[in-house]
Amino acid sequence: MDQLTPFERGLLEQFRRLAIEFDQSQSASEALSVKLADWSRDISKRQAEIEARLTKLEATTTRLTAALETQNASTTRLVEQVNRLLNALKS
Repeated sequence: MDQLTPFERGLLEQFRRLAIEFDQSQSASEALSVKLADWSRDISKRQAEIEARLTKLEATTTRLTAALETQNASTTRLVEQVNRLLNALKS
């Protein structure tokens, strides 16, 4: 080290600082990567839960629609029967 010129010592010190900053930056990047991976897993889990709930809602909607269609058909038949009875009573 004693054989280095002041310019070389300055360059060496700058290199050491850059190496330290690189290590710190790499650590921060790795920590961020871990957080992003965790968030991604959480979001994927929540998305799967939402999709499952949506599937259940769609099934419920389909069942309710079918029930309403059946009820509507029954009501229509009842109204038609009542109208036929009224027409028969009028004649």
